Amino acid sequence: MTRLTVVLTTLVVAAIAFPQIPEPGELALVLDEETFEDYLDSWLELEESKLANATSADTKNGCSIRVNGDLGQPQPVYIRNNNYLVPTGTTGRINFNTGDQVTVSCTGSGRIVQHPNIVSTVQTATATCVSNNLVSGSGWLNGNGQFGQLTCSTHSFHDAQATNERCFNNNLVIRVGFTVNNVFYPKYWSCFDQNRLEVLYVWYEQNIPNAIYQSGVDRPNWLAGSFFPGIDINNRYTQAQQKASIARLVGQNLADKYITSHQFLARGHLAAKTDFIYATGQRSSFYFINAAPQWQPFNAGNWNWLEQNLRHRIGQAGYNTIIYTGTFGVTQLRDQNNRLVDFYLHTDINNNPQVPVPLYYYKVAYDPSRRLGTAFISINNPYYTEAEVRDLMFCTDRCRNNNAFNWLNWQPDRIDLGYSFCCTVADFRNFIPHLPDFEVIGLLT
Repeated sequence: MTRLTVVLTTLVVAAIAFPQIPEPGELALVLDEETFEDYLDSWLELEESKLANATSADTKNGCSIRVNGDLGQPQPVYIRNNNYLVPTGTTGRINFNTGDQVTVSCTGSGRIVQHPNIVSTVQTATATCVSNNLVSGSGWLNGNGQFGQLTCSTHSFHDAQATNERCFNNNLVIRVGFTVNNVFYPKYWSCFDQNRLEVLYVWYEQNIPNAIYQSGVDRPNWLAGSFFPGIDINNRYTQAQQKASIARLVGQNLADKYITSHQFLARGHLAAKTDFIYATGQRSSFYFINAAPQWQPFNAGNWNWLEQNLRHRIGQAGYNTIIYTGTFGVTQLRDQNNRLVDFYLHTDINNNPQVPVPLYYYKVAYDPSRRLGTAFISINNPYYTEAEVRDLMFCTDRCRNNNAFNWLNWQPDRIDLGYSFCCTVADFRNFIPHLPDFEVIGLLT
């Protein structure tokens, strides 16, 4: 099904309730996981086109390449000044002076750079700005060619590598990124508990240019890497397996009530696909060490609103941040005796529970230059009562009734979409001790 078909079909379904094109979060209880993701991609593509149309380029003294519209796929990795290539501010444009150079690399074995004017087989090459969107390539490109026509024979290879670093409670740090000219360039890091098969948190930079990202990037298959040995982790997210896991805890009758066509567990991104600017980075987000079980309406509702609103706010306000996004605790469901039991997706051969369904999801946005940060927290359980979720709040909510956070459009009181609140970083640390040490002197608003 094409994205246009998805959008049109969804609009027919939602036409009575929503007279205008609805934001994705408004359809959280209407669409299944895949259809929602298709709709979200289409909606974001429309939103990005509005932003792109609002910017213009002055290319009299160089090159200007649009993030949306001028880049091809399968896409190379772009490196400049020993780091990933970034657009200018929130323009959605990559600007070069005439003569500036950028490394383009089709990372991974057997991958080569492709272009209509290619004259030499290369995996990594240097492109030099000529003018507008034209570049030259000494020895590998015949004459000048459009930058966006530089593609790869197949998608660039991204890798998830265990490191010698350790994070909270001596857990494993995994880095995800690309290797260009024998140098590994990380996109994000994951703090991973190998015993519980639990992602504690991931962290990555989110800066001003991230407000504009490449739209229309297809979603790849999820990857386990080498971090879920002996387990078909993707299969654990099927609704049949979810019901089987719950049935072992609370019985089949209740399992059929908990897992429905509207409420089920999705593979919830921690670092969102669109937290990364280019197609290569977006594709690298589909590792299970960057995901945890998340009830789908929460994934599509308040979690999605937070992702979109926070990214836009960071660009609009001119922040340069580190985002720590993770999980804490284990959500519970009531059994036939009305007792709360912990919910896991897997049990190993020794009957040890693994892959916990988190109770809390969080994002901590921290601007090191300003020493300002805010923790955003949501409760991942649509079956708690209002009294129960209020008891699970562990800080004074800093977002409610605070005009400084009027950019945040979530619906925090909706338990079915993820009951949500905000904390100071100090209050957050008192309850969730995951984060490394850094100084915070106030809220990032």
